[in-house]
Amino acid sequence: MNNLKEEIKEYAKKLGADIVGIANVERFKNAPLRMSPKGLLPEAKSVIVCGIHHLDASIELAGEPTPHDIGPYGTQSSVMNPKLDDISFCIARFLENKGYKTLPIVSSNIWRYKGYKDLKVHFAPDIAHRYAAVAAGLGEIGWSGLFLHPEFGPRVRLVTIITEAPLEPDPMYDGEKLCDRCMECVKNCPTDAFRKEVKKINEIEIGGKI
Repeated sequence: MNNLKEEIKEYAKKLGADIVGIANVERFKNAPLRMSPKGLLPEAKSVIVCGIHHLDASIELAGEPTPHDIGPYGTQSSVMNPKLDDISFCIARFLENKGYKTLPIVSSNIWRYKGYKDLKVHFAPDIAHRYAAVAAGLGEIGWSGLFLHPEFGPRVRLVTIITEAPLEPDPMYDGEKLCDRCMECVKNCPTDAFRKEVKKINEIEIGGKI
């Protein structure tokens, strides 16, 4: 399946993805079933994660003078999300044409505002793209709870594709530590959410890493 894996990555890049990683479903064993690949596609074997780098200027110029002034950051909803959804759909169609059932998850998930059946988590998406990106070897979770990429940091938007294709997973990220707990995220949060809303430190295990 290495050839298919490389075909997928090459195709994703051609479609406009800046980063692409692949995980096996075993790395999601600690996820709630309804937020896991097998909870969405029971015979799933692999998860593909694609990302697009935010324009630096759109991040640095948005939110001034207040967070309510979204300004250039609006490129996320107007351009990046539709682009990622196109990428995920095209990859799903590509794999379906090869005989593998594949489910693309939209870049901005439909969130469950309250627990649902056996899912006790509030504000739960179908699948958490940031954790999927870690499982696909693309980076780490920072103190802020955001996904961090070794080149783009948190300035990346993600999308996830779940498939029955048995693809070789990429290794977990094992490079330089991406979060040194400098606490700049806490100091600069415009709503002070890290002090007002955080009750405890959460630990999760993905692919043998905490």
